Amino acid sequence: MIDKNFFQQIKKRYQTSGQGRRQLSEMSNQAQFLSKQAIFASQRGDLVQAAVLLKQAEQHLFNGQKLVRQIEDLENQGSYRAAWEEFAEAKLFYNYLSSGKLGAIVKTELPVEVYIGAVSDLVGEMVRYAVKLATDGQGVKVGAVVKVATELVAILGEMNLTGSLRSKYDQAKHHLRKLEDIQYDLTIKGRG
Repeated sequence: MIDKNFFQQIKKRYQTSGQGRRQLSEMSNQAQFLSKQAIFASQRGDLVQAAVLLKQAEQHLFNGQKLVRQIEDLENQGSYRAAWEEFAEAKLFYNYLSSGKLGAIVKTELPVEVYIGAVSDLVGEMVRYAVKLATDGQGVKVGAVVKVATELVAILGEMNLTGSLRSKYDQAKHHLRKLEDIQYDLTIKGRG
């Protein structure tokens, strides 16, 4: 005997999660796009615009969080986690440029993997920032960027990361090497 009531519940749950997944995907895409734009604004030195974009991205993510609380099947949705990671990277970079401080970034608890991924990616943004500093004739500021990136990579190195986080850590080490090369070149040329 088939429990038709049970299968009706499964069907309804599947339909609900499908609709929710599409909604969450749209919110996540918007948040990720806005976070990327915030990074670009920060790189240009437009911290006012970056703050506005981050606020908008955060609102999409919090709306997504409400949806995830309603539909548990959405919790591990890849696009949602990727959007949080991009937002975290953008917020960390903004905080670094606006206050020089790095630490907790939002009023909600992020999964540790999301935060570690964002910190790893942040080192790549620091390379682009150092190149901009050097190009703008502010090479003396690159040393401070290298110092912070070195500390971040050291912290990540203490975590014995595995899997995809290990790959991100390896990328962060590679970016740190680029930063050190920039600093070296500036020093040799008397500009750093």
